[in-house]
Amino acid sequence: MCLLVLFIGASVFMSFNMISRPTYEFSYAENYRDSGKSGYVFDGFNGNGSTPEIHIDHPYSKVNGKWIPDESKDVIAVDNYTLVSDEYVKYIYIGPTVEYIDEQAFVYCKQLRAVYVDEANPNYRDVDGVLYTKDMKTMILYPICRCTQLVFDDIGEFGDVKNIGLDVKENFDIKGKDDAELFTALHKQIRETNGDDFTQAMFDEMLEKKVTAPYIGTYYVLKEKTATSIKVEKAWSCDEKYTVPDGVERIAGNAFYKCDRLIEINLPDTVKEIGNMAFFKCYGTSLIRLPDSLEYIGNDAFSYCENMRYAVYIPASVKHIGHHAFYKCSNDLKYYMGAKSDEGLDLGGRWQARSDNKFEADPPLWGTTRAECDKYNQELYDRDAKAAEEAAKNAEQDNNSNSSKDELNTTAIKIIMIFFFIPGFLYIGVQVIRAMFKEDFLMTKRGRAKLEALKKEKEAIHQAYVEAGKAEAEESAGEPAETPEEPEETGDEENAEEGGDE
Repeated sequence: MCLLVLFIGASVFMSFNMISRPTYEFSYAENYRDSGKSGYVFDGFNGNGSTPEIHIDHPYSKVNGKWIPDESKDVIAVDNYTLVSDEYVKYIYIGPTVEYIDEQAFVYCKQLRAVYVDEANPNYRDVDGVLYTKDMKTMILYPICRCTQLVFDDIGEFGDVKNIGLDVKENFDIKGKDDAELFTALHKQIRETNGDDFTQAMFDEMLEKKVTAPYIGTYYVLKEKTATSIKVEKAWSCDEKYTVPDGVERIAGNAFYKCDRLIEINLPDTVKEIGNMAFFKCYGTSLIRLPDSLEYIGNDAFSYCENMRYAVYIPASVKHIGHHAFYKCSNDLKYYMGAKSDEGLDLGGRWQARSDNKFEADPPLWGTTRAECDKYNQELYDRDAKAAEEAAKNAEQDNNSNSSKDELNTTAIKIIMIFFFIPGFLYIGVQVIRAMFKEDFLMTKRGRAKLEALKKEKEAIHQAYVEAGKAEAEESAGEPAETPEEPEETGDEENAEEGGDE
């Protein structure tokens, strides 16, 4: 019993502790990771809707219910797993004093659009919101929802936004007596909700084009409009292609972790290493060209890239392939190996994708060239393109067929209405009018004559019945009334009388 009480108490304490975690967590470190540097380390963050961006330069402390940076102290490092599966932060700003960022510091930030680094920072920089080391040798982080161009093609009629980063949107339902009042109310509500400066020009553009984009990748979409009301949705989209700059030698672990909206990723011929889980669960990517400079592929580097269904060429320069490197990619994925054999190649366990009903994956093709792999892939591209074209034609034919069927059905319904239902309803209506108001309604001259003859016939029959009734009544009144007959005496009665006299 005591153990049960202790267990329940510990569970409640831990739950309360998790729920009550502070938004910002910092700790002071002496000689951080033997770097010779001492200072504050940003090592925990518990975001919410009020934290769409964070600034990492000074440690925060809570003063009168608000988190205030202490500008007399500096942050020198961001520890591993400081931001994990965060659903609120969109922008991260890194100050000039931050000299160490763990490669696992920002993992799966679901709404992250950009990481910006102060130009005075000695060790890190950003390129259009992507985090690199200062010397551009290592790419550290690609934001999941990075967007660098305005793509109005992503917007369908009345707000069908394609390629949304996260299914978290803001909805505005505004009422007013006219457009001027609607704009004023919408401007105020947007400012209070997320701080965006929604201008009159944006409002006018939204009414005209059904969408406006105040920032790259950010859309205000017109969902519904009446004279006195308006429904608007804020949404955003992500880039689908990215090219790593020349000179980058290393893709850090988790760099593209779950960037499932990227369809195409291009690596330069300078890349030597792909870290652990670098492209983990990049569902949208069908093919990544591995450069001839590549030497190391980390554990789970391409795990769960389920859309990688074409052949991948692994150049002879590769000396290490980590365990589960291509795990759960397409079962049909083929491996063209530049090396003549696996001699001198460090292969991790289950590095290949395989079907769930196979004990072993199909063996790779050794001693091949990139040209052979490209030829095979081109055949697959052509096959898929042809299949897609045929599917589009079939879909168009199905649509045409369905349209024809719909037209036939509509025609049949019209015919039925014209020849059956409409005349039936008209007939019933005429009969009702004749019964209730006018007997000869819509009758021809001949019909009226028949109606008069029928009425006379009915009247004659009725009169005949009346006359017959009168005659029968008179005949019954003229006959005398009948007298009742005396009952005849029987022998039994005489015998009874005699017996009584005796």
